Order: sequence, then structure tokens, then C-alpha cells
Amino acid sequence: MAQPITIGANSIAKIGTRFFLIVEVEAKTTGVEIDPVFGVRTTAQQAAALFRAGVRHTKFADSDPKPTRTTKVELKGVLFASGRIFKVFDVENAKMDISVLVQINREQAQRLIRNGTRIIKVYRKPF
Repeated sequence: MAQPITIGANSIAKIGTRFFLIVEVEAKTTGVEIDPVFGVRTTAQQAAALFRAGVRHTKFADSDPKPTRTTKVELKGVLFASGRIFKVFDVENAKMDISVLVQINREQAQRLIRNGTRIIKVYRKPF
């Protein structure tokens, strides 16, 4: 029997001078599919250790990723971090599951939020 709760896309983003663990928690079972994305501020030392352990760098793009026949793209929310604002996408296919961040301005963020896009929760104090 598959575990109902798993970790999906996960990576470390360096935004300005700060590091953030971007992680998707997937809860799936019959009739339930919950998959929020969170940001967790890390120290530079924690980020370095996570990189050494195999955690990937978050991808940054200039434009929204496009779905293909084999790649699913889902807008997960708006991220406010280090004075910058990003749309966060989950990009997934048989070989990868990663977050892609696209920088946007405040007006774009406000429009998305007004239209129902979630604000991604960021835990700002490193653990």
C-alpha cells in the first residue's frame, strides 16, 4: 500500500543573499489530493549541506513553463521572499518533479491573488 503522504518537488532557492527550501507535500488517497508548496528559510550552512546531500537547485525562468504531452505544469502559488515576488510552478514528468520560479511584479501578484492563486507560506526563521 502506498504511503498517503510524500514529499514531491523539493529544491533550494537562493533569493538575494538568502536560501529557501522549497518543498511540496503531497497527500493523496481515494478522494483526496492535497499538495501545497511551502518555503522554509535556511542558513547558508544548511543549504550547503543539503546541496552536498543531493538536493537540487530551484530552477528560475524568465517565462512560465509550458506543459507538453509528457510534462505536467501546475501553478502552485505566489512566493514573497527577500523583497522579490515569484510565481511558483510544479513541473513534473516521469524523470523529474521540480519547482520553477518566475519573477513577477507586485501588480501581477495582486491580480493572481485576487483571482484565487494561493500565497505560499514561508517559514522565515531558520530552524
